[in-house]
Amino acid sequence: MERRLENRLKMLRNTLGHFDAHPDLWAPEPPIVRNVAALRAGFDAMEAAGEGQAAGDTTGLTEDKKVARAAAAGQLVDLSLKVSGYAIEFKDADLRQAVDHSLSEWTRMSETDFKNEATNALDRTEAVLPALAEYKVTAEQVSAARAAVAEVIELSSERDNVGAAREVDTAALPAEYTALVPTLDVLDRIVPALIDDADFVATYVQVRQIPGD
Repeated sequence: MERRLENRLKMLRNTLGHFDAHPDLWAPEPPIVRNVAALRAGFDAMEAAGEGQAAGDTTGLTEDKKVARAAAAGQLVDLSLKVSGYAIEFKDADLRQAVDHSLSEWTRMSETDFKNEATNALDRTEAVLPALAEYKVTAEQVSAARAAVAEVIELSSERDNVGAAREVDTAALPAEYTALVPTLDVLDRIVPALIDDADFVATYVQVRQIPGD
């Protein structure tokens, strides 16, 4: 969350805290009660959006995906060493092209290319699996590699979904604060007009200041 919005949230929190500390002074005044309630509802909505943004941090998911990609790439390379040997010996150019990627190539591919290339390599390997027995390629190895690739794809999708939710939450925050400005304007006028307590009013003016503005 950007600092400007953090400062506004802090102001709202301080303002509501001031009202909550002295309910006896404003509870008898319906206009203040209504507007404090509206302020609280807006603040709660902003807090929820802020929490959604924090929860939307994709850093951990990105790291998990990198680890998963490295593990999947390692399994694909182990297979390709054996399968490409078979492909060269029996002149299967399509199979060789599908599987013959280095570790760095598997690791650096775009997510879409990785998904497509890995799926193609494993499909072509599985199609000639009986012939690969003497190369010590097993169905279990192919299945394990498929599972590793699937984990990378799942983590990529999860990270993208979380990132999209974070963008939505972030976009909501400025609009939610803007919607509260009229409520704050009303309170700024009626608090000193309706509450006959100089200390309360002075403190209200103080907590209504936005840090950094």
